[in-house]
Amino acid sequence: MKTTLYLLRHGEVHNPENILYGRLPGYRLSAAGKAQARAAGEWLADKAVCAIYCSPMQRAQETAAIIANYVSGSMPTIDPRINEVHTPHAGQPTAELAKGGWDLYTGNQPPYETPQVVLERVLDFFDLVRKRHAGKTAAAVGHGDILVFPWLHAQGEAPEALMKDRLREYGLPVAYPATASIMRFDLAGDPRASLPSASYHCPY
Repeated sequence: MKTTLYLLRHGEVHNPENILYGRLPGYRLSAAGKAQARAAGEWLADKAVCAIYCSPMQRAQETAAIIANYVSGSMPTIDPRINEVHTPHAGQPTAELAKGGWDLYTGNQPPYETPQVVLERVLDFFDLVRKRHAGKTAAAVGHGDILVFPWLHAQGEAPEALMKDRLREYGLPVAYPATASIMRFDLAGDPRASLPSASYHCPY
């Protein structure tokens, strides 16, 4: 029995300092981000979404609340398994991180995360959705790498820190998922034993 999950990145964030906000509090959607979330909600409106989940971060909760107006109408459920990655680089200028290929992981030790640790919690979430909404369709709002790593998994690739510089090599039609973009994952069984099929869409 196939279960469909539409996994979204949150909308654009108000970030005039141009830093990696990560799990820092207080980062809200920009005006453009709200418009992007509305576009995503309109695109999902006819997809028979029965439930919405989101990361605990403010930007994801705001995106999910906007989308809920177009789909199930129910309040989104917060799930920490699709939270932003835990990295020691939060607060650093994005220009510096870009020079390093957006590597947020090399050398990380607990409590900070590696790509495989992030993937494992996302796959735990996939399994919850598959069991709780068997044969139905759900949506969830997370963050960029929360989309990227299961995409790589769906291509049969174990995620590594520097893969983000060459995602087109692994079938993604863009260099990195756009804000409020949507990945569709069709779950036919345990996502670790049976690779999900995956597709990408930007609704604006």
